[in-house]
Amino acid sequence: MARILISWIATRHDFLKSEGVNEAGTTISFHRYFYEDYERHILLYSAKEEQDTRAMHLFDALRKGFPKHRVYPQWYAPFDVISLEAIQSRIEPLLLEHADDQIDLFISPGTPAMQTAWVLAHLTLNLNTRLLQVRPQKFTKEQKQPELLEVRIKRDALTASAVIREQLQTKSAGSTLPERFCMTDTLSKVYAHAKRIAAAANTTVFISGESGTGKELLARYIHRESPRRKGPFLPINCAALSDELLESRLFGYKKGSFTGAEEDRKGLIESASGGTVFLDEIGDISPHLQQSLLRVLQEKEVTPIGGHPKPVDVRFISATNKDLRALCKAGEFRWDLYYRLVVTDLDLPELQDYPLQEKAQLLQFLTKEKQAQFRRPTPLELTKEIRDLILAYPFPGNIRELENILERLYALCPDRTPTKADLPNWIVSPDPSFSLKLEDVIQEHVQRVFETQGGNQKKTAEVLGISYNTLRKRLGLQK
Repeated sequence: MARILISWIATRHDFLKSEGVNEAGTTISFHRYFYEDYERHILLYSAKEEQDTRAMHLFDALRKGFPKHRVYPQWYAPFDVISLEAIQSRIEPLLLEHADDQIDLFISPGTPAMQTAWVLAHLTLNLNTRLLQVRPQKFTKEQKQPELLEVRIKRDALTASAVIREQLQTKSAGSTLPERFCMTDTLSKVYAHAKRIAAAANTTVFISGESGTGKELLARYIHRESPRRKGPFLPINCAALSDELLESRLFGYKKGSFTGAEEDRKGLIESASGGTVFLDEIGDISPHLQQSLLRVLQEKEVTPIGGHPKPVDVRFISATNKDLRALCKAGEFRWDLYYRLVVTDLDLPELQDYPLQEKAQLLQFLTKEKQAQFRRPTPLELTKEIRDLILAYPFPGNIRELENILERLYALCPDRTPTKADLPNWIVSPDPSFSLKLEDVIQEHVQRVFETQGGNQKKTAEVLGISYNTLRKRLGLQK
């Protein structure tokens, strides 16, 4: 088991006003006084570019000052650093990647929301984590050097109420959706159905939808609209973990039940008592875990690895981008588990299925959203040509891919209007099979019919009901 340290760059304290590195700053001080036998220090930072000048200076200073300390930078594109959900979406996958390691979280650097995110991850992910912070030298008794403190937190009602208050302060009055949320007509129908489903506190919910359509956001909405809203909402990506690791995360384990089990640990399901467990990518779990999960749903109890059954009171919301019924027919997913999970179901549409007017509405909304994220005084100005190209692209990655494109444009065009050269090639010259332009669709259809007719031009023209000369133009054989 490796020991690793994870922290954010301390923007206010790691640098001098002259842009130089502060040798007495938070990060360098930790390396000078408290760095132990860590295998590596993952140092997180958010900047417009990965090769951010100030960050690179800090990394160089650490390498030169502490050559035996292994520092690994982790860059994130700019995001809202006071949005708890935005921070969690970045740190939780990173922590789960190191689920088998001993993780020390240095929580002193960062915004209050970043510190809160560390605490929540420590409490809810059931990983081998410690929370560390430093008392500055000027506040110590002898004022000789800083002091390292371990923050010990028990999960209790007070902690839960603090989480709830934070959530309430980020919502609009009378709504459990984020303040900045684009509710199109297409989505409003799904969310109206979800609100009715949410009222039934114990009913399992299944959400289908392609990657990037907002499955977890919908699951969180159901939880917050339900009688279980005061309980925890604990998500887990079933596809991101190995079979053994996922089993230990879900069900927990008893000390000594396997190599590395040095203490009793609650599983995610038991930790979510009174609340909701969100099983994302449920279609990827193994037959063994399908059987174990079925027992939890049938018996309302969970059995830790090496332990005895315990009663649990949780609601399950599951989601996948796969066709579960097809998996059942292929013998890859249990029908009995399917019927337990899909008591009520919701289907999130793909972005390409949105009416053009709603796509334009979403594009305008996200453009302003990214303005706040990139701290620009005005939104990015998109010409009609750029807007048309974006709206014509089907976005197989859905809303998430659209967000990524806008982030790209904000990063590449900090002080100018984007041009076609700033867009990815697959948007400027899309594969005809993905294009929504009528001309591209017609061209693809002509080519497909031509192939089915064995390359016979006369038969192809007859099948299509067009003239021989028109066909040749379509095939590029005649100008």
